[in-house]
Amino acid sequence: MTIQLDNQISVPQTLLNIQEYEQNIIKNPKEITNYWYLGLALLLEGKEEEAQITWMSAFLEFGEKESETWVPQLTEILLNEAQQQEANSNYQTAWAIRQHIREFTPHDITNILKTIELEIDLNHLDIETNINYLIEVISQLTETPVCDENLLVLVIDKLFHINPVNPLPFINQIFEIFIPCLSTSQTIIKLLLRKAEFYYDSSEYYISSYFGKLAFRLDSHSSDCIRRIITPLQQIGVSCFQECIDWSEKYLKISQESTDKVIASHYLLEASLAVCGSWEKTIYAYEIHKQYLCNVATSKIQTESLIQILPAGNFLLYLEDNPKENRLIRNGLADVCQQLVRKRFSENVNIYQQRFNLPRPTLSERPLRIGYLSECFLSHSVGFLAWWLLKYHNRQEFDIYLYSLRENKYDPKQEDYKREFGDRFHQESLSMVTIADKINEDEIDILVDLDSITSYSSCAILALKPAPIQVSWLGFDATGFSTVDYFIADNYVLPESAQDYYSEKIWRLPENYISIDGFTVGIPTISRESLDIPEDGIIYFSSQTGFKRNPDNIRLQMQIIKQVPNSYFLLKSFRSNNKDLENFINPIAEAERIDLSRLRYIPNAPTGEEHRANLAIADVVLDTYPYNGATTTLETLWMGIPIVTRVGEQFAARNSYTMMMNVGVTEGLAWTDEEYVEWGVKLGKDEKLRQEIVWKLKKSRQTSPLWNGKKFAREMENAYQQMWQKYIDSK
Repeated sequence: MTIQLDNQISVPQTLLNIQEYEQNIIKNPKEITNYWYLGLALLLEGKEEEAQITWMSAFLEFGEKESETWVPQLTEILLNEAQQQEANSNYQTAWAIRQHIREFTPHDITNILKTIELEIDLNHLDIETNINYLIEVISQLTETPVCDENLLVLVIDKLFHINPVNPLPFINQIFEIFIPCLSTSQTIIKLLLRKAEFYYDSSEYYISSYFGKLAFRLDSHSSDCIRRIITPLQQIGVSCFQECIDWSEKYLKISQESTDKVIASHYLLEASLAVCGSWEKTIYAYEIHKQYLCNVATSKIQTESLIQILPAGNFLLYLEDNPKENRLIRNGLADVCQQLVRKRFSENVNIYQQRFNLPRPTLSERPLRIGYLSECFLSHSVGFLAWWLLKYHNRQEFDIYLYSLRENKYDPKQEDYKREFGDRFHQESLSMVTIADKINEDEIDILVDLDSITSYSSCAILALKPAPIQVSWLGFDATGFSTVDYFIADNYVLPESAQDYYSEKIWRLPENYISIDGFTVGIPTISRESLDIPEDGIIYFSSQTGFKRNPDNIRLQMQIIKQVPNSYFLLKSFRSNNKDLENFINPIAEAERIDLSRLRYIPNAPTGEEHRANLAIADVVLDTYPYNGATTTLETLWMGIPIVTRVGEQFAARNSYTMMMNVGVTEGLAWTDEEYVEWGVKLGKDEKLRQEIVWKLKKSRQTSPLWNGKKFAREMENAYQQMWQKYIDSK
C-alpha cells in the first residue's frame, strides 16, 4: 500500500528522530516501544515500507505470542499521533496513519468511521470502498456493534455534501447497519434532531427532513421526530404536500398529548388544503382540529408542550366565517399559552415590568420608540405592505426599530430594509427570550407585531410583553393575547359588534387600516391568443392559494360562468400545481354543467410584476370566501379591474370590502351567496358598468387614501401618540 503524506510534516517533539530510535534499539533491543516509535517516525518521513518492516520485524523476532499485548500498544501510539495530526489539520497524514491502524485492528468501527470522515474531507474518490468495508465488518460481527454516536452523525452529515442531489444511498447503507446498536439510544436521536433543526434554520429543507426521518427510524413514536420531518417538507412546497399528509396522519395516530393532537391536525389540515385534495378529508381534518383546539382552550392544562401551539388556530379562518365562536377559541388558547410562557420566564417578565414602572424620559427628551416585529421583512406580502408605513415614518418624532425573526440570503426586499434602517434593523438568530430582552434593552415604547398568529416566535415575544404597549397590525387576525393592547382596524374591516369577541381593544383608524403607494407592473406573458380566447370573450379571473379555495365558493363561481355567454374562467394558484387544481375544480364544474373548454389553468408567474401584467387580461375578478384576497385585491384594484367579493363577519372575510369602500366602488359587494352570483353575472354582461368601475378605479389612484402611504403614516403615528397618552394618563 502506497500512501501520500502531507508535505513538510514536522515530527512532534515527543518523537525522536529515526537515528535516535535506531540507537535505542541497539542499546535495548527488547524495549518493544522503540520499534513502534521508529516505525511511526519512518512513516512520518514518508518511508512507508520501512515502517511496515520495522513493525513486523518486532513480531517476527520476538514471537507472536505477545501480539495480544503489543497490538493494542502499537495502535494506541498510532491513534494518538493520528489525533495530533488531525488537530493540526494534517488530514492526509492522519488518514495514512489510520489506514495502518486498520491493518492491525480491522474491526475497529470508530477508526473506520474516522477514516471515512477524513476521506470526505480530502475529497477521495474511492470513499465507497471504505463504506463497503464497514458494512462487511459489521455484518461479520456476532455481537451488537459499538460506535461513537457523535462521530456517526458527523459522518452522515458530511456524506450529504458529497452529492447533495442524491446522497441517500451512502447514508442509508451506513445508517442501516448501525440501527441495531442505536435503537435504544436517546443520545443519537437528540443529535439527529439537532442536525435537523440546524439545517432547517439554514433553509436546507431536504437535508433537515432527512435527519428527522433518520431519527424517526430509531423512535417511531416520537412526536419530535415527526415534527422535524413535516416542518421542512412544508417549506419545500407543492411537491411535498402529499408526503406531509402521510406524515401528519402518522403523527395524529401516535399522538397522546392534546397539544400533539392540535399540531398533528393542524399539519394535516394545512397539507390537505394546499393540495386541493379530497374535500371530505379536509372537512374531517378541520372538524377534529377545531375540537382539539377547544379541548386545550377549555381544559386550562399547564404543560410545557403548550408553548408549541402558541400560534395555533389560523386555519379556522379559511373554512368558516364564524368569529363569534372561533375568536373565543383563539382567545382561550392564547390565554392558557400565555400563562405558561409568563410563568416559565417570570424573571424576564418581572424585569420588563420594572422598566415600565420607572419614569420614562419625556417626549421632549426623546421621541417615542416604535419597534416592529416580524418574520416577513422580505419579499412577502407583509414585507411589501408594511414598507410604505415604515419608509414614511417621521424619523424626527419617532425612533423606529425593526426586529427581523428570519433571514433570507439575497432577498431584494430584505436588502431594502437593511439599507433604509441600518443599525436599527436587528436580524439575529436568537431565542424568543433573547429578542424580548433586546426589545426591553432598546426601551421600546410601542411594539407592533406584523405577523399575528402566523409566527411562533412573534407570539412568544408578545406573551412576554417586553414593551409597555403592544399592537397587532397586518398578519392574519389578532392574536388573542391579553398582553396585546390594541388591534389596528378601520370602520369596515370589522363590524361594530366585533369588540364583543376580541380580547384586544380594536383601534379603528379614520379611513383604512392599510395603504400603499401602488405597484410596479411588468410585461405580460399571456394573451387571449395564447389562451385561445376570442377577442369578444368575457374573462373572469381567480388567483389565490389552495388554502382559500373551497367547493361552495367555486360552485358559485361556476354558476356565474354558466349564466354569462361567451365567458371564460382563468384560474391560478400560488401553491397548488395546476394538475391538483384541475382535479379539484373540474368535477365541480361538470356538476354545474360547465363545458371544461371554458376553463383555463395558468401557471404561477415568477414575479409579482409579471403577475400584475397578466392580471390585466381579466374583465372581472372573482374573490374567495370566507377568506378574501388582501394583496391580490389591492393588485386587482390598482390594475383597474372590477371585483366581486362576498362580505362576511370575520376580519379575513372583509379585506376586499374595506379596500373597495376606500376606492369608492360598491359595485360587486355581495352580502349573500345569491348577491355574489348576481353581481358576477351583471358585471360580465354589462360592459358599460365595467367601464364605469374601471374609470373610478383609475381616478382613485390620485384621490383614494388606499394609495397614499404618506397620509397613512401620519394617521398611524397619530394613533401611536394617542395610545401613548392613554397609557400615561392611566398611570
